[in-house]
Amino acid sequence: MSEIINKAVNCPRCGEKSMEDIVCSMNTVKEPQIREKLFDGSFFEWKCPKCGYRATMVHPLLYSDLKRRFMVYFIPNVERSQIADEKIENEYAELKDIKKRIVPNVNALKEKIFLLENGYNDMACELSKLAVAEVVSKSTGQNVHDGYCTEIDRTENTITFQLFIGSDHRSLLQTTRYDVYQRSMRIVKEYFADIDTKKGFLNIDQLWAKEALRRYKTSD
Repeated sequence: MSEIINKAVNCPRCGEKSMEDIVCSMNTVKEPQIREKLFDGSFFEWKCPKCGYRATMVHPLLYSDLKRRFMVYFIPNVERSQIADEKIENEYAELKDIKKRIVPNVNALKEKIFLLENGYNDMACELSKLAVAEVVSKSTGQNVHDGYCTEIDRTENTITFQLFIGSDHRSLLQTTRYDVYQRSMRIVKEYFADIDTKKGFLNIDQLWAKEALRRYKTSD
């Protein structure tokens, strides 16, 4: 079941103080409704009980899907490449082969859930995203600041990313061939297959992908 804490919240408009239940850990197998709220955008919404003011109230969340054997720890703006949580490690010590990830924002949380629910490798996805981002950067002459996988269609042999480019971080949908992901999978299997044997939550993001690609290119 969920781990819930009761927290005092002050409304920035009217100053009303209310006590709110904050879900900080959840198991999607037992509580699928929470997953739906994450994807429809309502999970982090807050409404003042007095004046009706609405705000987004993000907070750390441990998302667990033990049926599919993965956990994603959302820690707003986290910059670390790895986090070891002894309490969580001890609690799930008997469970083997659990992918554990940390993410810094809600979009990254949704992306990890989408990929790991559907059996895709997030390391291969990040390598594919990096390859697509480099092509877009060269063709547009603008930096790609961030990006997320939004769709994978193996029937059409495509994988689609939402990228944020330029000084205004405008959104750009970019589709490439699924073959790019498959080539990335071969790199992961050959050079990074042991990553998930490590303890702790790993931040598999574009910084990881750049370092992984550097290691791959200099491995021979």
